[in-house]
Amino acid sequence: MIYTMLHITETIFAFAIVVLLIIILKKKKIIFPDDLQSYSKLMTVAILPAVIFFQLSLNPFNKHQLVLVFIMLTAGILSMVITWIIGKLMHLNNETLGMLIITSTFGSSALIGYPLIKFVFPNNLDAMTNAIVISQLGIGVPIFTLCPIVALYYGSGSTGFNAMIKSVLVYLKSPIFISVIAGIIVSQFPKVVNMTFLQPFWEALKMIEGTLWVFACLILGLQLKFKSFRRILPLFIVSVVVQMCIQPFLTSLGANIMHVGGLDKQVLVLISAMPSAVLGSVFATQYHCDSETASEVIFLNIIFSMIGITLVYYSMFH
Repeated sequence: MIYTMLHITETIFAFAIVVLLIIILKKKKIIFPDDLQSYSKLMTVAILPAVIFFQLSLNPFNKHQLVLVFIMLTAGILSMVITWIIGKLMHLNNETLGMLIITSTFGSSALIGYPLIKFVFPNNLDAMTNAIVISQLGIGVPIFTLCPIVALYYGSGSTGFNAMIKSVLVYLKSPIFISVIAGIIVSQFPKVVNMTFLQPFWEALKMIEGTLWVFACLILGLQLKFKSFRRILPLFIVSVVVQMCIQPFLTSLGANIMHVGGLDKQVLVLISAMPSAVLGSVFATQYHCDSETASEVIFLNIIFSMIGITLVYYSMFH
C-alpha cells in the first residue's frame, strides 16, 4: 500500500508543479488572465471534442462492463442531487451552486485514477480495461454532457424549465456532444478503427490528447487567486465529503445490489473516489459559473486526495 500511495502522491505533486509553473508565468506576465476565455473556448471547441472522440472510439464496451458504467453513472447522478440539496440548504447563489455541483460529483479519473489502478493491480489487463471503460463512459460521458448543461443553466443568469431547455438545446449543438455521439458510434466498428490508412488520423488525435492536461492546468492556474480561504472552506468540505465519502459508498452499495464483487467492485469504488475533475474549471470558465471559486475548490480537492484516497483505499482493502 505504501508504494501505491507514493505513486499517487507523485502524480498529484506533478500536477501541482504544473499549476505552480502557470501561476509563476502569470506573475511574470508571460501569460495573461485576459486570455482565459480564449483558452477555455479552445478547450471546449477543439481539444476536448478531439479527445472525447479519440477515447470513446478506441474503447468499445461489453454488456458486463455496461453494469459497472450504470452503477458509476447512477452514483454520480445521485451525488449531483445530494450536492444540489446541500447547496440549497446553504442558500448559495445560482453560479456558486452550479460550480459546487460540477466540482463535487464526477472525478478526475484519468489524471489520478489510471495511475492508481495501474499500481494497485500491476499487470492486470482486466482491471485497467474496466478502469478505462468506467472512466470514459461512467465518468467521462457525464462530465462532457451533464456538467456543461449544469454550468450553462446556472451560469446563464436565468432559471426555470425554459432556461433548462435552452441550456440543453445549446449543448446539443456543441462540438462536445457531437463528439460523444460520434465516438460511441465509431467504437462499435473496430474494423474501421483499425484500418491502416486511418492510423495517422488516430496519431494526430493522440498528439492533441497530450495537450489536454496542460491546457486544463493552464486554465486552472490562470483562474487561481485564493482571496479568502475561509469563504471557500465550506464549499471545499462539501466537495470532499460528496466526492470521496458519499460517492464511493453509493458505488459500493450499487455493486452489492447488482451482485458485482471482487476485482470489478474494487476498481469501481476506487475510481469513484477520485477528486474533482480539472475540466470542471474549464466548463465553469466557459459558461460563467463562479469559475474562480471552482478553480480553488478543484485545486484543494486534488491536493487533499493524497489523504482522501488513502483512507478509501485502506478502508476497502483492510
